[in-house]
Amino acid sequence: MSNQERLDQLIQHIDELAQLTASIRGTEIYPVSFFSRAFELTGKMQVDLHEMEIGQIELFDRQLRQHREQIRAFETKARPAFEAPTPEQASTTPPPAPQADEEEPIMRPTPMPAPVPEPQPDPAPTPEPTPVQSQTPQAPANTTPKPTPIPVPKMAPAPLSHADTSLNDAIERTKLTDLRKAFTLNDRFRFCRELFDRDEARMNDTLSALNEAHSYSESLDLLRARVQWDFDGETATDFLKFIERRFV
Repeated sequence: MSNQERLDQLIQHIDELAQLTASIRGTEIYPVSFFSRAFELTGKMQVDLHEMEIGQIELFDRQLRQHREQIRAFETKARPAFEAPTPEQASTTPPPAPQADEEEPIMRPTPMPAPVPEPQPDPAPTPEPTPVQSQTPQAPANTTPKPTPIPVPKMAPAPLSHADTSLNDAIERTKLTDLRKAFTLNDRFRFCRELFDRDEARMNDTLSALNEAHSYSESLDLLRARVQWDFDGETATDFLKFIERRFV
């Protein structure tokens, strides 16, 4: 079937589907035969389109092959003309160079023999000079010896006096007004991790309450009511030292 015949068949199926659709216009209930016939016509139109597409692909492939054969035939005819040398190129070709065996012989002078040197008597060996040992000048007998330096003993650092110790204790026991600002960064991380289970908000709340206490014993009562610590442990003891400094 040619492409024109397939196209006419496709138009026929389209017209039939259009008439079938127009026949049910204005009705509320469509008959079952409408759907079966509509699906059948739609399938036939898809087959027609597919066959037309295959036919066009085959036609295009056939035309492409013909075009390639025409190009090859043209190249085969034009190749000898391109490869043949022109008269100008043939005239400008230089003549071949003469071979080496055709050159005329060149007269070269006969080399002179090299003179033979006369034998000379061996010279007498020259004695080597005896090395003279250098004598180190001795120091005069009356030279005064240098005095040996006396080592100076190192002084041990003087121990701290009672006044210095008291001053250090006073600095360490300086009264604290706000426990939240008394800790170093390492102490704050340590107390938060080991005493408050990494709960920083709980630690800040406890420190605020301790700032309101008026005595060391009141601070201990407040802590016992809030936390369950081992007050004899190292970390708890270090924490209590900061509280004690508030009431020095």
